[in-house]
Amino acid sequence: MDFLVWASFAMVSAANIVTPGPAILNTIRRATQLGVKGTLPTIMGNTLGLVVAGSFCAGGVAAFVLASEFLWTLFRWLGVAYLAYLGLKLIWIREELDLSDKDGTQPHVPAHVLFVEAFTLAATNPKAILFFVAIFPQVMDASRPLWLQSTIMIATFCSISVASLLGYSSIAAFLRSRFLTQSRYRIFRVTSGFLLLTFAGKLAREAK
Repeated sequence: MDFLVWASFAMVSAANIVTPGPAILNTIRRATQLGVKGTLPTIMGNTLGLVVAGSFCAGGVAAFVLASEFLWTLFRWLGVAYLAYLGLKLIWIREELDLSDKDGTQPHVPAHVLFVEAFTLAATNPKAILFFVAIFPQVMDASRPLWLQSTIMIATFCSISVASLLGYSSIAAFLRSRFLTQSRYRIFRVTSGFLLLTFAGKLAREAK
């Protein structure tokens, strides 16, 4: 892959990735609750979800799904449903934090729960699929091995995503130790829930 093409792909990807969306919102919420270290399963789950989505597109499966109105509509509504589920869960959950943190302990959330939550959010996000479908054909060189180019692009996208989520989680954890109270966390959690419902509603309108 030509370096300038790769650099252009990286810049476009970065602009897409750092724009706040469900994955960033979920990571910030978990960092506020658990600290930076506690969000590592979340970040890894999101990364694997992006790998699956990118491979899905690179393998041409996405083109088949996009060609089938029924399958694409079903896929989009699955994403809408999961976003709505997370939003309602944040609004209604009774989640208390130990903000004293005198011995450095954090609330316990099983790593597999964080991982599956983030993986599902990334893998069912139609926006990520559409980004890959739109950008891959523009930067791929048919005269060179497609699998190698796909691997490079997916690895680049995921690396930028990891750096972005680590940055957001670090900022959230920093603010947590200085400004967070139980009532403020509750407001943030409920607001996050309504934002996720807003994302779900936007996707639902686009899916019609």
